[in-house]
Amino acid sequence: MSDLSELTALGGQTRYRYENPEAGVLETFANPRPQGGWAVGLECLEFTSLCPVTGQPDFGRLHVHYVPQLRCVETKSLKLYLGAYRNHGAFHEDCVNRIADDLFEVCAPAWLRVYGDFSPRGGIAIRPIAIRADPGLDDAQVARCAGLVEAHDAVSATWVARR
Repeated sequence: MSDLSELTALGGQTRYRYENPEAGVLETFANPRPQGGWAVGLECLEFTSLCPVTGQPDFGRLHVHYVPQLRCVETKSLKLYLGAYRNHGAFHEDCVNRIADDLFEVCAPAWLRVYGDFSPRGGIAIRPIAIRADPGLDDAQVARCAGLVEAHDAVSATWVARR
């Protein structure tokens, strides 16, 4: 069983913040399988932020995949962190890159991908992707991490098609 003593977002009274996303909200727990060979896929189907120019709401889906090393992100803290973008004005590209930077800093995964699939505005859908990799990995290790996430994508696509 994982040590949960450092997690504060689970249980008790939840404080929701809808602006000023801060990486300090993100919590982690020890990777239960640090020997590797696995990937985590997380989907936020209701991501919202504001256009920094018009103030209009933007809606999209975020797909986060990572290959953990020593730490994994706790999902309720991730929900609270992502919810803080609701009244935050930023372009989609900035949101995706900031989320990738914050998750990479907090979790220190071997490899991380954040993909944003935003609803069209003005007839144009924006789909930014941000990839981060541990600079200590060699090319073969990076390829192995990318392969794990590609396998996850393939399995996910199969399950979605079956629904």
